[in-house]
Amino acid sequence: MACEHVSLPGGGTAIVCGPRKRKRCTSCGGPATLLCDWKVGEGTCDQPICARCTTSPAPDKDLCPSHAAAFERWKASRAEQESQRSTER
Repeated sequence: MACEHVSLPGGGTAIVCGPRKRKRCTSCGGPATLLCDWKVGEGTCDQPICARCTTSPAPDKDLCPSHAAAFERWKASRAEQESQRSTER
């Protein structure tokens, strides 16, 4: 359980505890409700992202902006390889 000190409007402070600190989208700073699912080594990127900044290439898969760009480059490269193969036939 994570606890943090919070300043109150009247000048006082409070200690607020909860299961974890709220994550912020690494792209826009808004509340993050998703994590990037791009494969990295044995796991996933797990960068916090919001619904507005995600790219969802498949059901239940979300990508942060940098990995969405990497995915687009991968798709373009793959399409180019397929085009070259069909030309060689």
